[in-house]
Amino acid sequence: MAEQKRSSRLQPVARLAEDKQQKAARRLGDIRQKLQQQRQQLQELESYRVEYLDRLHDAARNGIKAAQLRHYQSFVSKLSEAIEQQQKVVLMAERDVGTALDNWFQTRNRMKMVDSVVSNCHVEELQGELRSEQRETDERAQRSSGGQILPA
Repeated sequence: MAEQKRSSRLQPVARLAEDKQQKAARRLGDIRQKLQQQRQQLQELESYRVEYLDRLHDAARNGIKAAQLRHYQSFVSKLSEAIEQQQKVVLMAERDVGTALDNWFQTRNRMKMVDSVVSNCHVEELQGELRSEQRETDERAQRSSGGQILPA
């Protein structure tokens, strides 16, 4: 049974490294998308608060009852709390993106390293095959010349 080449034995390792890198890339994409959604939600809350404050100012100019003023103020306060919470969510999502990006870089670098090792193995194997072919050619030439060493 012929011995399997080193580069062939390393192929499963290369495939595993590539799979991990692709998985990390997909995860990074998903996390970036979630961050974008969280930022969008924050922007909507902030816009809604500005809109509601504008309504409050308009109502105040036209005269507003104390109960309505308290209702507006209470709602604006709740919106502000929701915005603070959403800002925290966005910060956590940004950290998650950083972590996923670091992970992707690591898996990509591992994949490149494994690919480099496999490539070097291919080169070494090809060089070995070329040396063997050259030896065989030299041996045939030496046999056909009757074992005499030919001048260079």
